[in-house]
Amino acid sequence: MSKQKRYLGGLVTLVAAALLIVFLWVSSVQGRGNDQIAVVDTQALFTEYLAAPLYEARDQLQAEYEEKSEGLSNEEAGQLFMEYQAKLEAIELEYSSKVDEAVAKVAGKKDLQVVVDASAVLYGGVDITEDVLAILK
Repeated sequence: MSKQKRYLGGLVTLVAAALLIVFLWVSSVQGRGNDQIAVVDTQALFTEYLAAPLYEARDQLQAEYEEKSEGLSNEEAGQLFMEYQAKLEAIELEYSSKVDEAVAKVAGKKDLQVVVDASAVLYGGVDITEDVLAILK
């Protein structure tokens, strides 16, 4: 019996030590995990950085289109519209690429592993929206 008790005592000690190690590891991962996940308010980025230049480009291209499309056939006007739409999409892509680069830059500086849209997060994460806007402006 004594040998069996020592075996069980050793097993209980081993299991307790393993549980302690797992608990400490999970605690350290959880602590780091919250600091490595960030959120960005894309609505704020749109409002404060993207909206003005995109609306300005849209208005300018719309005015150019209206001027050049006068007297064109429906087919020619449609083709011209597609060209202006492509120009507007290129401008939008240029600005959204700058946003992506700014997010990546902030994430790199802060050693972040994940950055998600703030609207998709109910709780937690480090908000880096102001840092991204600072780079964009």
